[in-house]
Amino acid sequence: MNVQARLEANAILDRLVADGHTFARHDARRLIELIPVTPASRFSFTGIFKRPGSSLRGQTPGLGNIELQEESKEKSITLNVPASHRIGGYVVTHTPGSIDIELMWAETKMDQTGLSCLLVYHSTSKEPEELRIATQKSLSLLFLTFNYISYIPWKQPEPA
Repeated sequence: MNVQARLEANAILDRLVADGHTFARHDARRLIELIPVTPASRFSFTGIFKRPGSSLRGQTPGLGNIELQEESKEKSITLNVPASHRIGGYVVTHTPGSIDIELMWAETKMDQTGLSCLLVYHSTSKEPEELRIATQKSLSLLFLTFNYISYIPWKQPEPA
């Protein structure tokens, strides 16, 4: 995407996610035209594995007791994740029939509720159907907890 298209897309994104119960159809249609489409895959996965850092305690001559703490370590894993575009403060992914709009720093928050939304449109006519907002839910199995995002209805397009 060139700079002009990114600037236009950023302004549209700001208007789409602004407060209110509706969004402008022409804004949604223009965003669908601007953002390049990436083929959708049946299954994609993004995960972060966190491991606490180690610590070391000891005694040194002249300093006394010391403690060294290593920072915790993170490892990110992605599988079949479609290409995304950084536009202003957003990360946008366009697959046929939907545009995923996420705040750039959303992944740093523990609770992902309200930090992303999904513009759903008819893939052949390109007519916007609705905006859905993210809600985070959890599923616990034994000692593992899986957090996942589901999207619930949020905004409808303005009447024609």
